[in-house]
Amino acid sequence: MSTNSALKARLARLGPVRGATPPPSFSGGPVMLVLRRTGKFEQRITVAERLRAAGLSLQAAHAAITRLAGTGLAVCVVAEGADIPALAHDLAALDVRVWRERGSDGGGAGFIAGVRARHGLSQREFAAVLGIDPATLQNWEQGRNKPDPAALALIRAFDAAPEIVSAAALEPAG
Repeated sequence: MSTNSALKARLARLGPVRGATPPPSFSGGPVMLVLRRTGKFEQRITVAERLRAAGLSLQAAHAAITRLAGTGLAVCVVAEGADIPALAHDLAALDVRVWRERGSDGGGAGFIAGVRARHGLSQREFAAVLGIDPATLQNWEQGRNKPDPAALALIRAFDAAPEIVSAAALEPAG
């Protein structure tokens, strides 16, 4: 019997989905989590139970562990009020690493200008490497506008590995 079939059989023994208690409710907005399998991932039911305790429905928890088993990666959403550090701690013992979206802090005008300065680039040069209009970068650095989360992720990636971002954004000229 395949591992996925065994998991389905164990879940079926737990009872029908409509008999499952609803997940706990929390106040606050949703928080996206990325789960990555880090080992053998043998305690799938325990992972599903822990995800349920964090506010996922039984269906969402099942989908997450199925994706973890198949691809090693799953994305799920929990309520902001869930104890994410405790969830991450518990799942780490079950061969699952938890990543959460970054907060809005650490991505302001000073951060962006600091990244650019650390790499010795003018606004025009930095904008070219990021593939954006120089006026957009200037507006971010002067606090008139804020970059979206994807742009901030690109800036953080450039700060950590400028050669990789440059290679991905630019092509050789010859």
